[in-house]
Amino acid sequence: MDTERLTLYAPVLVPALHRIQDEFGYLKPEALAEFSKESGVPQYRLQAVASFFPHFLLTPPKKVVLRVCRDLSCHLAGSGKMLPELDALTGEHVAVEGVSCLGRCDRAPAACLSVQGSEHEHYYLARSSDELKAIVAATLQGAPPAPDHDIDRSFLGDDAIIDPYKGEAPDYRAVRAAIAARDASLGTAMKLLSARPEWTLGMLEKFRIAAIRQMRVDFEMEPAIREAVRSWQTEGEWAKGPELGGWSDILLNEIRDADLRGLGGAGIPAVQKWQDVRDAVRKARQRESDDRAFIVVNGDESEPGTFKDRELLLRTPHLVVEAVILASLITEATQGFIYIRHEYAEQIEACRREIRRAEQLGLCGENAMVLGRSLPIAVFVSPGGYICGEQSALIEAMSDRRGEPRNMPPKLETNGLNDLPTLVSNVETFAWVPFVCLRGGKTYAAQGVNGWKGRRIFSVSGDVKRPGVYEVPMGLTLRELIYGEQYCRGIAGDKKLKGFAPSGPSGGFLPAKLTPGKGLPRDHTNNKSWQALATRRGFDPASAELDILDLELELNLFRALSPTQALGAGLTVYAEGRDMAEQAVNSVEFFRNESCGKCVPCRLGSQKMASLGSHLLSGKIQAASWKNEILPLIKEMGTAIELASICGLGRSVPIPLKTAAAFFEEDVTKHLSENGAAPAAKPG
Repeated sequence: MDTERLTLYAPVLVPALHRIQDEFGYLKPEALAEFSKESGVPQYRLQAVASFFPHFLLTPPKKVVLRVCRDLSCHLAGSGKMLPELDALTGEHVAVEGVSCLGRCDRAPAACLSVQGSEHEHYYLARSSDELKAIVAATLQGAPPAPDHDIDRSFLGDDAIIDPYKGEAPDYRAVRAAIAARDASLGTAMKLLSARPEWTLGMLEKFRIAAIRQMRVDFEMEPAIREAVRSWQTEGEWAKGPELGGWSDILLNEIRDADLRGLGGAGIPAVQKWQDVRDAVRKARQRESDDRAFIVVNGDESEPGTFKDRELLLRTPHLVVEAVILASLITEATQGFIYIRHEYAEQIEACRREIRRAEQLGLCGENAMVLGRSLPIAVFVSPGGYICGEQSALIEAMSDRRGEPRNMPPKLETNGLNDLPTLVSNVETFAWVPFVCLRGGKTYAAQGVNGWKGRRIFSVSGDVKRPGVYEVPMGLTLRELIYGEQYCRGIAGDKKLKGFAPSGPSGGFLPAKLTPGKGLPRDHTNNKSWQALATRRGFDPASAELDILDLELELNLFRALSPTQALGAGLTVYAEGRDMAEQAVNSVEFFRNESCGKCVPCRLGSQKMASLGSHLLSGKIQAASWKNEILPLIKEMGTAIELASICGLGRSVPIPLKTAAAFFEEDVTKHLSENGAAPAAKPG
């Protein structure tokens, strides 16, 4: 498709709503009406989008708004008890609210303070109720205490290898090597074409420029040139092979050798998505239709207990930007976006600053001289909502619509943003790509232990002595992560491990020991993964018990042996004495609060599950009723929600209660009554 200038995609509604709220503190009706008139966007569309996202306010806020996280690690740290205590602050000028995960689970409980006239929220972390009361009082007097910043935290350990530029200025070496490979393939192509008698030096130069600029040139192209460029772009006819049109296979093979996977939780091989987008672009070119495509970094890190991407975006934005450029070279995408949750102000600024630096180096932007073509990269600031971590909901938000998940197929790799091929992947997945391209896929794969490949980063919070972000080799045991001196250094108070959440609330809760009928897979002794683990860890393969501390942190192993088959990026540790029934109900309430409401099973099912959980904790369920009616209902309803929900949020709704009932029966039982009245207080 010939055009003199690349037609750029630019989201309109969400950025406009951000601007209005930043100016007035809320979405002032007069400002919405003015924008509607200027843009031609009907006001009902503005209202539809604005009312969906929790960040946007449709009415003026009070002078000071204190929001306290109520989820997972913060709930564990007592935020649920703090909120009623802080309610005493509520008045003419102050509002106190509970809020979903703020991404600071390592410093729980997390609170943010919004002040009229201030563009950004201020974060106060690991503070008591009394401290927060004092902070609000000082803020009302115009002298707020200094907030906490993410940059003040230490990041990873000395053994972290994700940043190949550690200790030196990032010079985008991997991108420059990819550009050299592309240009070498063009040189080979020009030699072949020069052997044709009709090809002049002028035609060869036009071929080179048109190929690099994706045919977006300001000169006329003879049919022979256009046909040659199309062959090189699509690896057609004479241009097959890695020395010609298939030059990008060299880099794709490195990603394949690395066995690099989606590190947001799904674990899909990265090379599959990259190749699918490249193939979709090639097919568009073969049809001579719109061949634009997009790279989108999913930095909407909203899963409670997960905060690793927060650190990567802040400390190593150059890795993310370089990966976007590499992905664009390999797939021939035309634009890049880094989607970041609005709570990450420091991270947003760090990425924007790095994009500007890359533009100055000529490696991206509308006129990237070193790259040879246009490649604009921008930060898209999320308007909030856990559901936008789901990749199709994220794309909907970027498409100026409500962030509701799509029914699929088609896949985003063929019909994503603007209905064009779109590569969406997690921050960490992208961040490993420069290392893989510079050091080699096999080098990355060799970083694993216990027979597994690669490395990854985990967020660890809860009852550990040193919560934080840790880069570890794939296959490291949970025991080493929790008790290792270079990692979490043990459980707080030197207590024993009681439970473990392997993937935020989505992965439910595992007990310290798995047994037949209580988490171990059926006929587990004949399970090949079990037998291999027993050999590596040195326990009896005929054993009827698995200490979860012996589980190696690798997704395939968890899928084989863990009852929830989940291993995400956020790991939460629970010590002896914790009430796992209470933790499970809190997680169900999180899903209830964050359900987008698009599909009935999730919308109503999450509400019903939360209601049952509330009744359980308040002692309104009799023991007999729980066993004979409620528990079967939870299982039946859970199956219906899992089967009928559109996205992963719905499929996660039943898991917390189901795992609490299955593995922490004593914690559930103590809340049951004999007659429906609240159970008597137990001694101690």
